[in-house]
Amino acid sequence: MYAIVGAQVLTLLTGKQCEAVCGGQIMDCGGGRSMIIAPGRQEIRRARHLSDLRMYHCWIQVYLPDEATFDPVVVDFSARYDPQSAALFHLDFAAELQRDFIWCRLSDFDKPVPASLAPLYPRTGQRPAWLWRDARCETLLRQFQQDNAVQFAAITSAVLLNFVHRVETAMAKAMTTSTPAAPACV
Repeated sequence: MYAIVGAQVLTLLTGKQCEAVCGGQIMDCGGGRSMIIAPGRQEIRRARHLSDLRMYHCWIQVYLPDEATFDPVVVDFSARYDPQSAALFHLDFAAELQRDFIWCRLSDFDKPVPASLAPLYPRTGQRPAWLWRDARCETLLRQFQQDNAVQFAAITSAVLLNFVHRVETAMAKAMTTSTPAAPACV
């Protein structure tokens, strides 16, 4: 939901093409520990709905058409749950890696696969990356998005209304603290 609603909100706020995408990732837990979050090939083949997958990762890609090279911005609001994901697999998560979101370039995920994960890495023969899209996962994500379009529109509207309220409140507060008092009438 974060990726779908986030992509809708960011598209409306920025006017840029923002897309919820789905696939797998290698998650750094710190201290040389990492894990793969991705469904297996058989699991993907059997899945009829996104909920049929045990593990997958969704994020937002923002496409900036004025750039000479393809390197979309990656926005991941689910990063706040990385410690809980690590705990599910009995891995400690380094506190210094805790963050509320990720906002970087896709190329930042192009790095060697840790040796401990190489036997489990599903992208054999492809360029190593810590974040990758999967076409079947994305088909299931699109189906989920279409099946729940009304709910996602309502959530997106609520997020935007909350954002507007927060901006208006902050602006009103700034106006009252920076506006000098009116002169008294005599």
